[in-house]
Amino acid sequence: MLAWYTRQLTSRPLLTGIWSTASILLTGDVIAQQLIERRKKHDWMRTARMTAIGGFFVAPILRNWYLALDKMFGSQMLLSTAAKKLVTDQLLFAPCFVAAFIIVNNLLQGKSMEMIENQLRLEYGNIIVTNWMLWVPAQVLNFRLIPLQYRLMFSNVVALFWNTYLAYKANSQTSPEDAKIVLFTEDS
Repeated sequence: MLAWYTRQLTSRPLLTGIWSTASILLTGDVIAQQLIERRKKHDWMRTARMTAIGGFFVAPILRNWYLALDKMFGSQMLLSTAAKKLVTDQLLFAPCFVAAFIIVNNLLQGKSMEMIENQLRLEYGNIIVTNWMLWVPAQVLNFRLIPLQYRLMFSNVVALFWNTYLAYKANSQTSPEDAKIVLFTEDS
């Protein structure tokens, strides 16, 4: 399976990234709806939306981001190179990408900019802190140990967990009162 995936990455890197990332977001949303939210009726439109976001938004951006990081800092898998990539990734890219993901998801749901701003105001801080808790250690491994052609796939494996969380948070209907409880609970 890995040999086949490697051939696909070599012959069709963008297409392979698109279908593998779309599959991960699809799976993450199904897990979020069925195991976390315990929905009685699955929202297939939401799953389709998350799948499309994975394939047409997340995959191309992350693929190009990893290529850009290698151009900026080199492809050596040294600790110093990994540290530079990690700081750039988590302090510059991740905050913008998380916000963009939430905005795109909400726009595709037809939500108003006021509603989107409200969700960002209420949930962005918790989401970005959770992002750092998961992605800082994951990206240390990714930038230090994983060859460039496998970084998107490694990220996709980690992203199964992240996207389950993000699908849940990006599609939640949090009220200001609930957000205060979540902030208090997560900070205590």
